[in-house]
Amino acid sequence: MPPGPNQERASVAEVFVCAVDQLTTGVIRSAHLGHDDSGLPIMALVLRDNTGKVRAYRNLCRHLPVPLDGGTGDLLSEDGVHLVCGTHGATYRLSDGYCVEGPCEGLALHRLRCREEDGDLYVSVEPR
Repeated sequence: MPPGPNQERASVAEVFVCAVDQLTTGVIRSAHLGHDDSGLPIMALVLRDNTGKVRAYRNLCRHLPVPLDGGTGDLLSEDGVHLVCGTHGATYRLSDGYCVEGPCEGLALHRLRCREEDGDLYVSVEPR
């Protein structure tokens, strides 16, 4: 439910996700970053791509504004190399969030900023 009139609607500047060494290939962490101007929650998906680089995307399908996992936590394709929208079947590359198949083919997930400090990983709404 969107925030009420007296609740803050803005996003959080930055949040702790996990220790960097806890984010291994095939593991996806999530973090709540507040709400956007439409009142939708901003949920971050933080993962390592196929090369081991840390990536963060907004958990929101580009076809329709629904979470990729529909709240189930099931995000990866069977082979573990793509994010998949459980509602629409859109398939996104881990490396850049680009949709390679599905109703939003050619669009990309919204990227979020990741930062490492003292072995900890942080994510923010600021785009990369």
